[in-house]
Amino acid sequence: MKKCKKIFAACLSISLIASLALTGCGQSKSGSGAGSAAAGSAAQKKQGYVIGFSNFSVGNSWRVQMQAEFEAEAKRLQAQGVVSKYYMTNSNNDIAKQIADVKDLITKKVDAILITAASPNALSPVCEQAEKQGIKVISFDNVVQTDAITSKVGIDQTAFGKTCADFLVKKLNGKGNIVVLNGTAGTSNNELRWQGAKKVFDQNPGIKILGSANADWDYAKGKTAMENFLSAYPNIDGVWSQGGAMTQAAIDAMVAANRKLVPMSGEANNGVLKEWKKYAGQGFDCICPSDPTYESSAALDTAVDALQGKKVDKKTVITPPAVTTENLDKFLREDLPDSFWNVTKLSEADIQKMYKSSASSSSN
Repeated sequence: MKKCKKIFAACLSISLIASLALTGCGQSKSGSGAGSAAAGSAAQKKQGYVIGFSNFSVGNSWRVQMQAEFEAEAKRLQAQGVVSKYYMTNSNNDIAKQIADVKDLITKKVDAILITAASPNALSPVCEQAEKQGIKVISFDNVVQTDAITSKVGIDQTAFGKTCADFLVKKLNGKGNIVVLNGTAGTSNNELRWQGAKKVFDQNPGIKILGSANADWDYAKGKTAMENFLSAYPNIDGVWSQGGAMTQAAIDAMVAANRKLVPMSGEANNGVLKEWKKYAGQGFDCICPSDPTYESSAALDTAVDALQGKKVDKKTVITPPAVTTENLDKFLREDLPDSFWNVTKLSEADIQKMYKSSASSSSN
């Protein structure tokens, strides 16, 4: 009986050892399975990421070129196998449609969404929804309010406005009457640019603001606003403008009224640079910071970095050059229409394709 118990115990021991060995094999297989999953994931990544681009408008030349910059970079990344597919949507300034567009991109299970938002507040919840579902969300240009996304990409808009104001204060030796041409009321870019300028003017009480107008970064509206200023104020010493087409319009309005040109600020757009060059010999001076159209491609590169596990800052600040008297000739393109935006990463071939048959545009 004892012998039988010993045999049974030995068998039980062998069985336990075998069981443990099998369990070990099972764990090894499980690990191998995880490795296979990782390999599958890596293989999937090799096929490229799927990108969604939610645009709220292509209603002016800046936005058209900005979208072209995105496409150029997306195609470059496709050629490298980094991006497999991309979707582009345009809500035509319709906030509800843009929300629906982003929801549709979520449904398509894109890996990342780039968004330039029609409303900083209204688009925040759907961006947060996408981020919670594992989608990298990069907001650029007109950014969403929420910080619960991967990153915000763009220039320092407050610094843009400050640069323009500092220029005028210096040119006027801290004293003079100016008028203000703002962009679209309520948009984040407009408000931030003016905040940067106002702080400078508040610190220089010798600068008197005669009047201001929201001209929507548009040539026609800018010209009407400037004509109204010229009728109302016989002594204007400077123009603070936050848009290229509006500054071009202000120059044209002053010339048409036979008024002496005064120092102005603007934005790096080919139309205003042409006018600047034309009247520089008469003592006209200007400064044009840039909000580059390649913000979209920078946003795409940021999304790819995040998808590849690289560290991405919550705020990715682009610092493009400002166009000044010293570098005006470097950025000016006399061979291209007014609608061209001079600080760009588009290839010369892409630039020629976009603009070689374009007529001059009057819209910023």
